[in-house]
Amino acid sequence: DQLLRQADQAMYFAKLAGRSRYHIFDPMLDRSMRGRHEDLQRIRQAMQAHEFELYFQPRVNMCTGTVLSAEALIRWRHPELGLLLPKHFLPVVEGNLLVVELGEWVISNALSHMEQWREEGLDIPVSVNVDALQLQEPRFVDRLKELLARHPGIKPSKLELEVLESSAFQDVAQVSEVIRAC
Repeated sequence: DQLLRQADQAMYFAKLAGRSRYHIFDPMLDRSMRGRHEDLQRIRQAMQAHEFELYFQPRVNMCTGTVLSAEALIRWRHPELGLLLPKHFLPVVEGNLLVVELGEWVISNALSHMEQWREEGLDIPVSVNVDALQLQEPRFVDRLKELLARHPGIKPSKLELEVLESSAFQDVAQVSEVIRAC
């Protein structure tokens, strides 16, 4: 069974490389791929178990001490490893559709916090980071409208979307249109 699985994997990579190619099975690559799959599965489980949290970094006018806005920052409260920064889990979801699900979670929770703060007298803009894959998702604008509709007390202009400068866009024209729609 193991030999067949390894041969199948090698054939898959040979096909990816083009016609009339061959690929030698690489046990290190196999371990890496299995590890990534397990990491993605663990992150999915963490989302279902509500292990992710948002922290907010305020932007303050240093002269007056007034809070001008805040940036939503995701953290993973891992049951065994403690509080994990994004560098420990975001690279795992990069390029995977799970990044879209995680991004929607961030937007939804940021809006919930904004609504609670507004009821307590703090009405400030909040920025959230948006991954390139999330922004290029065909239903991004519709999903954003749905999330905003769940929080009618929040002005859409109070939610700022920050596109990471490290993001690579496959279709710049489409992304420009999405940004205009937002």
